[in-house]
Amino acid sequence: MTFTFYGKEHRSLYVNNNGVVSFGVSVSQYTPDPFPLADGRPFVAPYWGDVNNNLGGDVYYRETQNPELLRRLTRDINQYFPEIPFTATWAFVATWDRVAYYGSTSQKVNTFQAVLANDGKVTFIMLNYGTIQWTTGTASRGDANTGLGGTPAQVGPLIQHTQECGTRWWREP
Repeated sequence: MTFTFYGKEHRSLYVNNNGVVSFGVSVSQYTPDPFPLADGRPFVAPYWGDVNNNLGGDVYYRETQNPELLRRLTRDINQYFPEIPFTATWAFVATWDRVAYYGSTSQKVNTFQAVLANDGKVTFIMLNYGTIQWTTGTASRGDANTGLGGTPAQVGPLIQHTQECGTRWWREP
């Protein structure tokens, strides 16, 4: 499926273990860099951090055209963006379910999700959060017992947007 993300067509995406959905290239880095990134790669970071599902949790993803889910996404998007005509025809859902952090010595886990909904022209992103108990693993200088400190996880879509006045970066909180 080809989908448009901030005006650019993409044919592939990657669900990375580190809490990132990227376009065209994987992102293997666990410690988040400040936005904008020097290499300009676009991605969605539902929770870019030291995820380590070898210590607990699972990562699931699926592409879908399920009519019930598409109706729900269309309804939700139209509720909050009524000025933009939108009817979802495709969706991609990635879920990090009860995932631990790198170097964890605790039972703390996070659950979060990214949903991309597309109508053939426009893509909306929904970031959903369940339990969030840690911000950093030891790979990012966090505390093994608390999951805090160091370089915390980052959240949001990161895209490059070119206008007449030059290149601008946007990170949506």
